[in-house]
Amino acid sequence: MYIRRKKSPNSPRQSIQVVEGYRDATGKVKQRIVRHLGVFYDELEEAKLAALAEELIAKIKAERELESAQMSLFGGSNLPLKKGRPLKKNLSDILPADQVKLTDLVEVDRIVEGVHEVGSKAYSNLKFDQLLKRKRDREILQDLVLARMVEPSSKRGLQHALQEQYNKKHDLDAIYRLMDKLHEQIPLVKELTFRATLSLIPKQEVGLVLFDVTTLYFESIETDDLRAFGYSKDHRFNTTQVVLALATNEDGLPIGYELFRGNTAEVNTLLAAIRSWESYLKIKDIVFIADRAMFSSNNLEALDASGYRYIVAAKLRKLKSSLQEEILCEENYHMSVLGNNLAWIAEFEHEGKRLITSYKTCRARNDAKEREKVVNKIRKTLGAEGSTKKLISNHGVKKYTTSQNNKSHVDEIKIAEDAMWDGLHGVITNDKTMQASEIISKYSRLWMIEAQFRINKHNLEMRPIYHWTPQRIEAHIALCYMSYAVLKHIEYRVNLMQKVSVNNIVENLQLVQSSILRHTKTGDLYRLPGHMKNDARRIYKAYAIKRSDTPEIYLK
Repeated sequence: MYIRRKKSPNSPRQSIQVVEGYRDATGKVKQRIVRHLGVFYDELEEAKLAALAEELIAKIKAERELESAQMSLFGGSNLPLKKGRPLKKNLSDILPADQVKLTDLVEVDRIVEGVHEVGSKAYSNLKFDQLLKRKRDREILQDLVLARMVEPSSKRGLQHALQEQYNKKHDLDAIYRLMDKLHEQIPLVKELTFRATLSLIPKQEVGLVLFDVTTLYFESIETDDLRAFGYSKDHRFNTTQVVLALATNEDGLPIGYELFRGNTAEVNTLLAAIRSWESYLKIKDIVFIADRAMFSSNNLEALDASGYRYIVAAKLRKLKSSLQEEILCEENYHMSVLGNNLAWIAEFEHEGKRLITSYKTCRARNDAKEREKVVNKIRKTLGAEGSTKKLISNHGVKKYTTSQNNKSHVDEIKIAEDAMWDGLHGVITNDKTMQASEIISKYSRLWMIEAQFRINKHNLEMRPIYHWTPQRIEAHIALCYMSYAVLKHIEYRVNLMQKVSVNNIVENLQLVQSSILRHTKTGDLYRLPGHMKNDARRIYKAYAIKRSDTPEIYLK
């Protein structure tokens, strides 16, 4: 028995077969195919198939020797078969796929293969396969991470999806036990993710860190050391929540995350997160980008003391009146180009730091439009009577009205004062070297972190959270973070070749499937790969994966 490499006419691919010699009735030596293992395009694939072929040859020889020893021991083959579990078929007894008639086959299952074929490559690149010791635990964790990437649901839902769509069977109790083991590895999950992101960045240097915070709610009102009531960004004020802080680079690749108790103020999360990441984020030349929720003197002073640079949105209307007058003075501005738009930029000194403001016409039009919607709603709500009872108790509404003698009316003076700030935006930075236009451009990348929250909240359905112990909650967030990291690394690698959105990546990977066919006479199973769309081929090409379209024997 030996390995044969067979070339395909007019094709670069070759196939590997396990072949054995035998003598026919006339005594002539002939060869027959024991197993067609697959095709390869390069040396790596050839080596993998050859290793599989050698393993198969050793297995077949061992089985034949065992059968031969049993026959010798019992002195013949006319003994009745022992009842019980049927013996497994030898590969040599299964008809090769290229000799099977189509009319003898019927489809019995269809499995999704694209998610694991591509996802496992990204998973391995992130070195998540090194997190756990036991092989079975590693298999369960990888299946959960990859399944959640495309089929977000509860752990029971993931178990069902893995079994029905991917032919991956795991016990539910084993999944929950795995969550406890994953909890112990959360610090390593963060470090491995950061190092994998670092490996994709030119010169392996993180220059820009985007930081933002969101809330994740529970379908519960129970509080503990982690769950608490607080300001909800999902407008779920009747349920408990946790606060999630997330950091990415300017391409949206994950750098780190931290979980806080549900009543933690946003302004207190930045420093706590940075201190937690400093164990592996050993790079000082970083610019942190954050929105105005992080604008506090304590945060800025602490960042200054740590040696980090930052660009933080400024609350212009909270600044001292003399500085506001300078900001509103047109003579302080000069024209510049930001992206594809014209803008007017001014720079001021504020408490030893640089305050840079910009004015854009498109932003001014949008501010005016949004204010008009609010004012029109107020006029309609108040009606002719101007009843205060109908007025919504909201600062965004009250700032345009005045009340007197139990009646309210729209205040045109307040509207005019608000309109003076249309189109203006400001940032504060401690960087002394970058030009003002470059600082504004860097801050404009903050939309990227908001997009990442949408992926985590909607694509991966990180919330609502149904676990109730702090350990399981933290493990659930870690699992979602791992899925997010795998998905973003796939997107990054694919987009180096051609722009494909996260949603399209997920959709195309799910459509890479194979039919499992049963031979109606022998009961043997065969795998028939399905058709791949062009986008799916591009995704595979990004990871140099060659997917065979040749039918083959399928072993469970």
